[in-house]
Amino acid sequence: MSNPTLAMLDQAELLQLSLEADRNGDSATSLAYLKEAGSRPDASAEALLMLGASYASLRMYDRAATAMEAAIAANPELAIARFQLGLLYLSSGDGPRANDVLVALDDLDEGKCLFHFGRGLRHLLADEFADALRYLQRGIELNLDNPALNADMQRIIDDVNRLPEEQRQQSAGTDSSQHVMLSAYTGRSTH
Repeated sequence: MSNPTLAMLDQAELLQLSLEADRNGDSATSLAYLKEAGSRPDASAEALLMLGASYASLRMYDRAATAMEAAIAANPELAIARFQLGLLYLSSGDGPRANDVLVALDDLDEGKCLFHFGRGLRHLLADEFADALRYLQRGIELNLDNPALNADMQRIIDDVNRLPEEQRQQSAGTDSSQHVMLSAYTGRSTH
């Protein structure tokens, strides 16, 4: 049964209502607004990204990936959606897919934090820890708009720094990066 009130609302209104519900701690209502926005033929990339982020915060990772993939399809230039999807794939152990998604961030200007975060995660995937740390740190320095994202990247840096030195010296192909990504992604929300 459809809700006639929701049917009257456009994408921008649904997104604002979702944000307001989220600020008020009503995640169920926020998710309902996002599901409505994401199910429409005119679904915006932003609505689909927010839907994916909501699913990720609920640890519904398959649904999160589907929504983020749809956000990228709706707007291939939405770099944050690409970054979040790559991070989600990395944390689930799908390195090749993560790399395929993150490599497009190399097209961003080098002054953008997501350029550096994407490169850092790709180096992490290859167990190239020194390069990963350098790029992630530079991304944090450039990111002045999203402190929560910086906190997530700092957690990854901290996890890498906690690895024993001999583990950080090993060649690519170890499971060190997988361990770091799982610990960094579980329990976090997307930003």
